[in-house]
Amino acid sequence: MERYLLVVCAGIVGGLAAQRLNVPGGAVVGAMVLSAAAALLIPQGLSVPSHWSTAIQIVLGISLGMTFNRSLLPLVAKALPLALVSTLILLLVAVCMALLASRLGLVDFGTALFGFSPGGMSGMAILAQTEGHQTSIVAFIHLVRIFTLFMVVPLLVRLFLVMKKAPLN
Repeated sequence: MERYLLVVCAGIVGGLAAQRLNVPGGAVVGAMVLSAAAALLIPQGLSVPSHWSTAIQIVLGISLGMTFNRSLLPLVAKALPLALVSTLILLLVAVCMALLASRLGLVDFGTALFGFSPGGMSGMAILAQTEGHQTSIVAFIHLVRIFTLFMVVPLLVRLFLVMKKAPLN
């Protein structure tokens, strides 16, 4: 039990520290990095007990569900077609990347597909775990994606805003 307590405490400290330091991904990324470091210190390793996993999934589902409000409804009909097309394109790219990763012998196709698929890091990692794939690899791939996006997207937004304001010659 002390092993789990060590990892949980490390995750709490990491999450709070990362959020306070404005690290991209904040609490989730900080908690994951520091709890992973703590887990690496434990020679026999750890696995999340199934009842914890279920509880975590429920809390995640509730926290995401609570973000919905009535102001979203008018946008749903307009944005749904673009969201579906975007998802299909991203999923096609994810399948290609997963095939490449599995053919190169880096990881099995299922783990790679969960890792390269569009979606949130925590959700895809939990889903991969539920399906029996390598959660740590899925989380790592998403972590790289999230860090990259958090660094690049704000720059792209600023660039496009500047371009939009600049007169065309």
